[in-house]
Amino acid sequence: MLDNLDNKTKLKTFIIFTAILILMTLILSGFTLLARKNWNNRLAENVEVVLQASRPDEFNDKGLMVGKVVKINSSAAVSSNVYEILNQNNTVEKYALITRITTYYGPQAAVFLFDGEKEITFEGFACLKSRVLKQFENKDSDIILNYWTKNAEKIFLSAGVGKEGQNE
Repeated sequence: MLDNLDNKTKLKTFIIFTAILILMTLILSGFTLLARKNWNNRLAENVEVVLQASRPDEFNDKGLMVGKVVKINSSAAVSSNVYEILNQNNTVEKYALITRITTYYGPQAAVFLFDGEKEITFEGFACLKSRVLKQFENKDSDIILNYWTKNAEKIFLSAGVGKEGQNE
């Protein structure tokens, strides 16, 4: 069938197909860029809820709040976000990491807090409730959380936060 068409018709068909393909790519890229801000805001809300529950004296009484996203320069950026934790004067006091980790109950969003100097602590799970949460109350003995607490240092380093080997 294409053998019967002349070159002009083939060229027009190719140009129309390419234009549609480029248009669809631009539309999908636009939706992704528009959704990214909302995605980051929702993750920041989850981080804030976890930190208010785990450290109410700091986040409710002192007025600490989640700030802007810190760019991660590694493959961890696919499933992680690092946020600045700001005090009432809008200066960075700490950093928070929300990352997807695999647990016995499937993937969960875990929140880690870095004080900016040396200590990285696991603060809780963003969407874990009820009986399943009780399984994770003994944080110190959980192999998965110990692994991710150590791995969180690498993610903070790739975001330009902290110095190599200071969490030892």
